[in-house]
Amino acid sequence: MRIIGGKFKGRTLISPQGNAVRPTTDRIKEAIFNLVQNEVLGAKVLDLFSGSGAIGIEALSRGAKSVDFVDNAKISIDALSKNLEKVQGEVSVVFRDYRSALSDFALRGHEYDLIFLDPPYNKNIESDALKIISDKNILSANGTIILERDRGAEAFILPKNLAEVDSRDYGGTTIKLIKRATKCALTGTFDPFTSGHFYLLEKALREYDICYIALLNNPDKEPLFPIDKRVAIIEKSVKEFKKRVKIIPFSGTAIDFCTENGIEYIVRGVRDKKDTAYENEMAEYNLKNGGINTIIFEANEASVSSSLVREKLKEGKDISGLVCDGAKKEILNGVRKWKI
Repeated sequence: MRIIGGKFKGRTLISPQGNAVRPTTDRIKEAIFNLVQNEVLGAKVLDLFSGSGAIGIEALSRGAKSVDFVDNAKISIDALSKNLEKVQGEVSVVFRDYRSALSDFALRGHEYDLIFLDPPYNKNIESDALKIISDKNILSANGTIILERDRGAEAFILPKNLAEVDSRDYGGTTIKLIKRATKCALTGTFDPFTSGHFYLLEKALREYDICYIALLNNPDKEPLFPIDKRVAIIEKSVKEFKKRVKIIPFSGTAIDFCTENGIEYIVRGVRDKKDTAYENEMAEYNLKNGGINTIIFEANEASVSSSLVREKLKEGKDISGLVCDGAKKEILNGVRKWKI
């Protein structure tokens, strides 16, 4: 294990011995710093669950102003202390449980520009750590949390004022970038995503920083397009808002989705009185049972719907104007492939 960038590049680091410690590989470390390369210089950094300190030391090497290291395992603190002898900079080492350390940082008014979270896998720690960071306000206004976790790990819960802005998979590891943001959910089966859905998305993004498109799997509906194709169609439709839209397939309810992602607002559209009655009923249910508020917008084109697009496709008719131009080719290619 070595420092791979910055003024201390090439210096070797030691790793704590034992199965309880899972050091971040050089490949993953390089991937992480490629994602946040413009945020490291001059940053105040917290390396929580620091282990050997490889991530925090890498940040220090690349120009971070200061790094606070936290771990509650003596073997990790011993390795970290030896590694810090090989570099110079403003650092502190906290031999303490993460909850206690975060509370102490909050009392002392600490705010961090980068917070690295690499908790032990399969311990369900992420939700708790993120909640404390959110509640204690120790992430700076434009700060970033970098969460490293097992790719197959169970879902964690995001606090209401934090949003996932990027996610990358590297083998069996997932890296998620999380920032302060206002957020909402646009829910539906999107079979396929239409120009009407795009209109709702535009409306939502005028009010919120991030819109999660919850691609719900409705067992009562037989979709025309499989889930991966629907994701591809949405990606082509919303490419101009790429950094502000998260497309997430989901098998649970809208309440489950919002709870897991810390979302308080669902955006829905209505085309007629029948839609309005149904959406008002669902809004009341979601508020009563999940504390989720619903923002209802009137559709810009009452005739546009996913079902109309499907009918046109089956009849071989033109779908221009019903779907986004960027997604039309994706939709037609799928139709030809399946010979509808």
